[in-house]
Amino acid sequence: MLRMTIGIAVVGLLFAASPSHVAAQVSGAAVPADTLREALSAFRLTQEGVEVNGRFVRGSTVVEAGDTVTGPVVTFGGSAEVLGYVTGNVYALWGDVLVREGAEVRGSANAYRGRVVIDGGHVRGDLHAWTAAAPATDAAAKPPMTTGGALKLMAGWTAMLVTIALLVLVLASKNLEAAARVLEQDFGRTLFVGVIGQVGFLPALLLTVVALAVTIIGVLLVPFALVAAPIALAGLVTLGWLALALVTGRALSRSGGDAGSRGDVLRALLIGVLVLMLPWAIAAAVHGAGALALVARIVAFSVTWVAATAGLGATILSRGGSERLRRETPAAAPLQGWQTPTPIGGVAAARRPIPARPGATPK
Repeated sequence: MLRMTIGIAVVGLLFAASPSHVAAQVSGAAVPADTLREALSAFRLTQEGVEVNGRFVRGSTVVEAGDTVTGPVVTFGGSAEVLGYVTGNVYALWGDVLVREGAEVRGSANAYRGRVVIDGGHVRGDLHAWTAAAPATDAAAKPPMTTGGALKLMAGWTAMLVTIALLVLVLASKNLEAAARVLEQDFGRTLFVGVIGQVGFLPALLLTVVALAVTIIGVLLVPFALVAAPIALAGLVTLGWLALALVTGRALSRSGGDAGSRGDVLRALLIGVLVLMLPWAIAAAVHGAGALALVARIVAFSVTWVAATAGLGATILSRGGSERLRRETPAAAPLQGWQTPTPIGGVAAARRPIPARPGATPK
């Protein structure tokens, strides 16, 4: 109870110590006016109507203490200072509205290209201020990207992919080779599996979350699964894309699927990365060329999607590159000749003589 009382007292002291100058909130919707007539029409006012029912002044005006203005008060190019009583609204066009101590405005206080300051007075209506900064937001908007900027952006992405390729080649070269072999074996199958993987990612993630939510321990793992699953998917797609770049580089450099040296693998990987990024370089070069730029971006996106999808399928089939393909066992060499102890050709062996039986007449 004591703490609550102290808190209320502190809040009361803060309000009591706050300054009496209160500025109006800046309106987010600027009045589209460049002339007096446009500004008046934006507020649904006319100069003649204001002069008949209230006060219209070019420049600054002051409603003295004890004076009463029945109707609106409008100033153009100056401030409207109120020390007395105004039954209508107060408008300061290209100026400020100042409501001093003892003054009262029964309507609203509006300042176009200015401020509304309450200095001890009272305004029963709303406070609105349209500053000069509001209509200038569009002019301060970010300029469109130029051709040079598009080329720099493409060069930055290429440099980042080359860096990732070097890291993968150093840390996961076996996984990269395994995914590349799957791509070399059956590109169509990897593309189909990649499409299935993309379509089934979200349903699989939802099923995983539902399965984890069944148990108390699994509920604690749900945030981890929601964060780890997209990261794992991005890693698999990147590994597969680099594997396709390796296969492309080997095909262009005419190196075999089993390049012996690490230098050959590095050269093929860099060539493949540059080739796969070439459509984006062309799209950046023709940036701002209308229909040609649109076609170039569509082609670049299509090439990247096919490469990423086929790469994803390769990593799925190779289980993230952890399982190498079984190489086909080479066929056994045919036997040279018949391996038999009895010769097929040659001189026949001599026939062993059989001794004659006793009493037999020899022939």
